[in-house]
Amino acid sequence: MAENKKEPRKRGKKEKKGNKFALGVAVLGIVFVVGCYTVKANTYRTKFFPHTIINGIDASEKTVDEVRQVMSKQIDNFESKIRSRDNNDEIIKGSDVGLAFVEDSSLEDLLHQQNSMAWIANMSGEKNLKIKSSFTVDDNKFEDTVSKLRAFDESKFVAPVDAKISDFVQGSGYSIIPEVEGNTLDVKKAKEYIKSQLIVLNNDINLDYEENDLYEKPAKRSDDPTLNLALTNLNKYISARISYDKLNVLNGDTIHKWLTVNSDGSVNISDEGVESFVKTISNAYNTIGKPKTLKTSYGPTVTISGGSYGWKVDTEKEKATIKSLIEAGETTKREPEFSRKAASHGENDYGNSYVEVNLTTQHMFVIKNGSKVLESDFVSGNVAKSWTTPPGAFPLTYKTRNATLKGEGYSTPVDYWMPFNGGIGFHDAPWRSAFGGQIYRTSGSHGCVNLPPAIAKQLYDYVDTGFPVLCYNLAPTAVTPEPTESSSSSESSATEATVEPIGDTTQAGEIKSAVEIGQ
Repeated sequence: MAENKKEPRKRGKKEKKGNKFALGVAVLGIVFVVGCYTVKANTYRTKFFPHTIINGIDASEKTVDEVRQVMSKQIDNFESKIRSRDNNDEIIKGSDVGLAFVEDSSLEDLLHQQNSMAWIANMSGEKNLKIKSSFTVDDNKFEDTVSKLRAFDESKFVAPVDAKISDFVQGSGYSIIPEVEGNTLDVKKAKEYIKSQLIVLNNDINLDYEENDLYEKPAKRSDDPTLNLALTNLNKYISARISYDKLNVLNGDTIHKWLTVNSDGSVNISDEGVESFVKTISNAYNTIGKPKTLKTSYGPTVTISGGSYGWKVDTEKEKATIKSLIEAGETTKREPEFSRKAASHGENDYGNSYVEVNLTTQHMFVIKNGSKVLESDFVSGNVAKSWTTPPGAFPLTYKTRNATLKGEGYSTPVDYWMPFNGGIGFHDAPWRSAFGGQIYRTSGSHGCVNLPPAIAKQLYDYVDTGFPVLCYNLAPTAVTPEPTESSSSSESSATEATVEPIGDTTQAGEIKSAVEIGQ
């Protein structure tokens, strides 16, 4: 039994020895690997990792001195292509600018940034590194060489030009003229840029990269929103076509002369331009004060000057309307805005309905639609007292019943009051027993046209506000008007009172003041 117990103890000792040996081998292996790794890592304390590029130079497995040697050799044959706007490429050699290598600590600093113990992780993958500067240039040589480049020839500089709106072109309107980029360099800034690229050995220096911002730029380009807004507004405004019967069409050929562009793209329409055009409209349409011809009921044709009857353009309203139509780019045919209107735009603006007042024969006719409907003698202003009724063409101002004509110390009621020239008008004169003839010369009115009451009543029914009243003088002739069945006349054998009151009249609750020569 004792012998069987001793054998297991011998085997245990052998096993322990074997385990210790294996452990020792493993430790030695680890130490070897670590040693090898460390040795390799120590290599990258003095050399750059594989695939390291510094300022374009392959620095793989090279020391700082070796990299410096490569950099120094680059200077011997270095040249850089200078590309600029509107010039052929130009070449600068390193020797032309005194390019020289600078031995500073930049490479050492870069090497110290390497984690040499991480060399396995850096065995693949390119590492493109930069240092601030390892080269310098001679300032005098640099200035002399660079200043001779065509890109810096200021006599060849073309200044930038802003995009702008073209002049008006008949038939096509406005367009945008594109900007001109020009080739004017910021000389100081461009030289600094070239120098910064030479000292990092950039062999392709492009001055025209937009991000370099070396060239003067136009302040406004074709896609400028404000410029395009102005273009839209201008072409809209000149698209307006406004037609008048008596004028040529108002269109862009004229409108464009009135337009100015504001800095925000809005467009102003010249008040002076529109006002001038409205004067042209007024000259074409206004008839107030212009001579009018009348073929009298006596035969001869007379010319009537003066008076307030006719067309008159409302200039302020017309200006505002024209502006609004231009701003909307409207095409329209229109009649002007009028402050005073007449019966017709024909040769005679009073049309074919009017009161014809012959101051010489003291006889009047009422013409309606070309036919005589009423006639009568009357008494007009007293010539002897210089109260003569003025000739001219006038619109009936209004008509009213039961007015009171007032003068200094007088207050005379009338049944029918129809003023047409200030305080001068038609009214019944029941105090007179005769009308016509020569009464008016010494016993006439203060300027009004006195009518027999029955005639005044009929006249009141025929006329209304604005009805034309044509007063004229005509020497008596052998030609006398033939009375019609519808016309009435009165005897002219009596005289009227020597004084007639001057009055105020009332219509629709308003007090109307008559002029002193009136009734």
